[in-house]
Amino acid sequence: MDPVTFFVVAGTVATVTFSWANFLINSKLKKEEDFDETEQRILELMGRFKYVSSLRLEMLDKKIEEIKKVIREANEVYSTLTVKITELMKLKENFINVEEELMYNDGSSKKMEILKDEKVEEKITEDSNESEDDEDTIETNIEKRILALHDEGYTDIEIAKKLGIGVGEVQLMIGLFRHGR
Repeated sequence: MDPVTFFVVAGTVATVTFSWANFLINSKLKKEEDFDETEQRILELMGRFKYVSSLRLEMLDKKIEEIKKVIREANEVYSTLTVKITELMKLKENFINVEEELMYNDGSSKKMEILKDEKVEEKITEDSNESEDDEDTIETNIEKRILALHDEGYTDIEIAKKLGIGVGEVQLMIGLFRHGR
């Protein structure tokens, strides 16, 4: 091989090698740039997700608090209604007993009507007095519910489960109010 051909072949091989090396270096840099862009995009999306999820969790916590408040109010209304129903049942029993007594004693239904009217007026007066003190009413309602359920024959544990309070609290209320009567 003559020297000119040797230089042409060597120059061609050197040019191809240089071009190939340049291509590999550029493609590696481009891949790193693509990787950096992808990584940046992923971090941005993760930040957005974190922000949106924290907002959703805050909204969920607020809704849970609202639901708890509504449940507490519903329980208070339920306890008030239960006490009222128990009182009305006792009042009904008293009316029946008084009616039977009056029929056996003198047969006069007028006296019975007068007595019923007086009892109803007393009950209305009691109800209006109870509604004046809301804070006392809540405590009184719980106490009345405990005593009403106890009078109906429920055990201390059953009362505690029904009202969502401790057995010790139920026993304390029953002990205090039974000894007070």
